[in-house]
Amino acid sequence: MTIVHTEGIFTHKISWCSCPGSDPIDWHLSLLREQLFPASMSKPKTAFTFDVLNHFLIDALECKTSAMSFYQKLKRFTNNAFPDRVPVEYRELMRVSWLWRDLKHRKWFGFGHDTELDPGEGGLALFCPARYDRQYVIDGNFTAQHMKMNKPEMDVSLSDGKGYMVSEIPYHSHLQQSLDNREVGGGDPKRSTCSNHRAINAANINKSNLRSTGIGATACAQHGCFVPHSVVDFQKGER
Repeated sequence: MTIVHTEGIFTHKISWCSCPGSDPIDWHLSLLREQLFPASMSKPKTAFTFDVLNHFLIDALECKTSAMSFYQKLKRFTNNAFPDRVPVEYRELMRVSWLWRDLKHRKWFGFGHDTELDPGEGGLALFCPARYDRQYVIDGNFTAQHMKMNKPEMDVSLSDGKGYMVSEIPYHSHLQQSLDNREVGGGDPKRSTCSNHRAINAANINKSNLRSTGIGATACAQHGCFVPHSVVDFQKGER
């Protein structure tokens, strides 16, 4: 089995439990008890230590380290002279770190030990603790563009609508029912008479290669805390 740790990537022989009543279907549970996160639930051949997964989360958060750069670092720790000889478990790291992040969030918000209780909309996000006379501000970022994926069916959400972003399906249904500036009056798109109002004038520019043209959010005006389940992707300018 390949074990990925903070000090490198190693291959070890594993002797699975053969006690009476043991079942290969529970092999992944045996690994988890030893603080090893399996890359698959059925006959796992790769596992990541809890330490290396926590290190990756902090590196990605504070140092903006990509998964590829983080794995390249682990390969250098393993064999600095010939890193290409180290087993490639990059795709496994991507999948496991994704699951690990979701499990950590559910644990932090009190859902990690109850499989029947599911967080509702915004249930995995923190909000401003101040309870008095709340005021809100709404703003957007029109440079945070997201290109369309080659295989969008591979982008499976583990917590759709449970954090700061709104639920995807209801949001897109709302957009389809909303009027577009191009549709108002049934003619040409309306342009703003405001000087240099790029956000509005660029709303009808064809950006077919983009999945979203920006991002908008609602936040607490006093403290800047984002409101759970209120962040949206812009589909066309300010739309």
